[in-house]
Amino acid sequence: MVDGRTSIGESVFLEIAKEAMHKVEDVIKEEKKWALSGITKAFTDRFAPQIKVKKRDPIDTEDNVGTVSFEVTLSVIYGVKIPEVAQKVREKIISEVETLTGYKVEKVDISIDKIIKLEDIQEEKKEKIEKE
Repeated sequence: MVDGRTSIGESVFLEIAKEAMHKVEDVIKEEKKWALSGITKAFTDRFAPQIKVKKRDPIDTEDNVGTVSFEVTLSVIYGVKIPEVAQKVREKIISEVETLTGYKVEKVDISIDKIIKLEDIQEEKKEKIEKE
């Protein structure tokens, strides 16, 4: 085996976490009885999650595994079960990051800072269409 180091930048972890969260939003859409088609993009554009990444590269040790942790701030749609959504986001981020990078996720802290009412998003979408 050839020796050498591979370093993964924090921006890569950030993008993986964002993609993982988009997959969770699909789960939310499927679970809700509301017609949310076309709303996910408006939701994610206006209330985009804020993500902070802290990583530690692998050290030349026996396990040679880097670690990473995340602080995620989210907005959720009114009516969802917040603990379930938070847990799904956490699990998806951990799964995607560990699978794609080989780094061990130490923790994913999640803060919910806003609740968005579905009617507000639909009204905003309607106003945007009328302006076009």
